[in-house]
Amino acid sequence: MSGASAQSTGRSGHRVAWTLTICAVIVVLLGLALWAADGLARGIAQDSVADAVESKQPDDVEADVNVSIDGGLFLPQLIAGDFTEVTLTAKDATAAGIPFDITVVAKGVPLDENGTIDTATARVSGGEDAANALLALGGADPQLSLGDGTLSYDQTTTFLGMNIGYTVEAEPEAHGETVTLSPRDVHLTSDFGSLDLTPLIQRILDDKPVEICVASSLPDGTSVDDVTVTPEHITFELSAADIPRNGPDLSSRGSCES
Repeated sequence: MSGASAQSTGRSGHRVAWTLTICAVIVVLLGLALWAADGLARGIAQDSVADAVESKQPDDVEADVNVSIDGGLFLPQLIAGDFTEVTLTAKDATAAGIPFDITVVAKGVPLDENGTIDTATARVSGGEDAANALLALGGADPQLSLGDGTLSYDQTTTFLGMNIGYTVEAEPEAHGETVTLSPRDVHLTSDFGSLDLTPLIQRILDDKPVEICVASSLPDGTSVDDVTVTPEHITFELSAADIPRNGPDLSSRGSCES
């Protein structure tokens, strides 16, 4: 009897172990299936968002947009009706023929077209053409050149009855709807021999910063938070809040006071 009881106990133990193994395999397979379904749904949604964004591009913009929906598993966000974070990137895009790169991170993106996106930040980077397109100085509109933390441009002035040319190296600073250029150095481009032009240089350095409105060049409601410059690139850090999910297309611009 004891032998039969031991065999029965052994068979019961094997059955329990086999059942647990099957359950574990089922759980793993279900997990893989849900992960695959989540990834498939995420991929479809990302493609749909990219198509929607590209359809709102202005006619003079060409960009292949890549979309990444982050913030954890996709399906729970879909059920909740709100995406935690959506990242859009476009490399080698062009606007009116001017090349630039852009990365946008939107947070709190509702599925409801009548909803509002909580916040969005963007990093836009380009070369000298991009700097001149966004930072139009007005008047003679001199050509901006990129430097190490500065933007330089040529100007002329009158000093002691003489027309004198000079190059200003200015440091850009962001102020929401405007960017200021504060003179940091001056290089004279006119040669007047031994004439002391120190007072002129000091006068230029003491000038008030040049204020440039950028609102009319950006989507309505966008703020410029930072500007960084290297000899190769200028980068603008932008932000916006409470953005209508079904708002105007990207060709809508802000306005500058006259």
